[in-house]
Amino acid sequence: MARNCPSCGRANDDDARFCSGCGAEIAAAEPVTAAAPPAQASPAGPVPPAPPPALAQGAGGPPRRGPGPALLIVIIILVVAAAAAAAVFLFIMPAGSGGDGGETTPTPVASSSSAAPTPSADGFLAAVVGRQGNVLGTVAADGAVKELATTLGPQIFQIAYSPDGTRIACIAGDWKRPELSMLDVAQGTVRKVRIAKPALVAIDSMAWLGPQSLLVAGFTMTPKSQGEDAELLVYDPVAGSAEPLADEAGVALRGVSVSASADGNRVAYVTYTDQKTDQYGLWTATERLNVLDRASGTVTKLGSSKALFDVNARRFDDPLISPTGTAVIYRQAGSDVGTSYTVVDVNGTTLMPAKELMFPAGYAWDPDGTKVVFTGQSIKGAGNGAVSFYLFDTSLGGSPKVIARYKKAVVQDLAWSPDGSTIAWAEWDTGKYRSGNLYLMSPSGGDSKRLADWALMPAWAPSAVISPSPSASPSP
Repeated sequence: MARNCPSCGRANDDDARFCSGCGAEIAAAEPVTAAAPPAQASPAGPVPPAPPPALAQGAGGPPRRGPGPALLIVIIILVVAAAAAAAVFLFIMPAGSGGDGGETTPTPVASSSSAAPTPSADGFLAAVVGRQGNVLGTVAADGAVKELATTLGPQIFQIAYSPDGTRIACIAGDWKRPELSMLDVAQGTVRKVRIAKPALVAIDSMAWLGPQSLLVAGFTMTPKSQGEDAELLVYDPVAGSAEPLADEAGVALRGVSVSASADGNRVAYVTYTDQKTDQYGLWTATERLNVLDRASGTVTKLGSSKALFDVNARRFDDPLISPTGTAVIYRQAGSDVGTSYTVVDVNGTTLMPAKELMFPAGYAWDPDGTKVVFTGQSIKGAGNGAVSFYLFDTSLGGSPKVIARYKKAVVQDLAWSPDGSTIAWAEWDTGKYRSGNLYLMSPSGGDSKRLADWALMPAWAPSAVISPSPSASPSP
């Protein structure tokens, strides 16, 4: 059975020790066999887009001789015991002042009482669920997981509720030809979306502009290299038709990595021009971060940079515009490990200078569009330190504040609830090399409450109602 690389997600032979794609070491333990169908993690994963998890993996090397049978049995017993212990405890340091700071004695998170809120019975999340993280499902208030679609493809890249909660759009498939699917929430039916004019063969990204309007960045030819722009189309799921997204002069726009404000009036996206190879045969292009005001058709360039695709170096990676359409957060891609986060307003003015961190993950805006949360490890560490949750308030400025710090966690995706009371976040299980747990936490920090296992890429239903549970200690 094929084994997925924990670093890049590539499928490898079942006896492979190192990934044939990126060279990262694959777990020495036997691969996890998925149920049939799998029992079914935003951030939102880039993932590290979501994209496969960004793990602390080396560059790989020649295979080494494995342990003997007797030693292997002992190792398996120890690994199982360690995994069981890790499932019980996740460690957190209470929020301190801004900056990385020093670590204090961690506090166990798994407890009978928690500062994290709990959804009421009529609120729920959509998520990517299952051991392999390839099934679209929902997670109920009590943590119960329901499978909705099991045959979308080997990987799910993005899911999003329509503003009225009647549909869930999903991009899934293999990395060469991801497709768009639409799920009817009331009926529970899923259909593949086929846009014929122009005929799309691969979908890069999407963003809802309204209940009956989905912005799609799609390719008319299979992408052969990075630095290619997609067609930007406004798709009507009822009529099944699509129209080009155009500027004030009526010129159809092209780009990738789209996101939209809550009212759909402003759209952030990235475009590439001047694609070429340098003297070393390496592909480069000029990348630009843009914001379109749909009411006026005005396109504002927020910044430009040179992208070096052969070393995965891009400045404007996965821009996310705020619900109010007033600010954009983006990360800089320099490798699978290092990153930085920057926040600018829609005029290009820097609100939060680049925050250098390790191990990129998703980020999420609060419903008011003033606060944004993101995660990472300090660049001073060696890759095995605590993961910090940072909160930046655009109305206050200054430096982002650490609201929580967890040990031995690899954060995959983030999503802020519609009422602003809860942050859902997912972790990648580095011990079992599979999708991990889904947690809920308060934006003020404190304990996180585990909601479900085997869940990634949380997406809140627009009607989700959250009710706080009792707390054993005051909020930090």
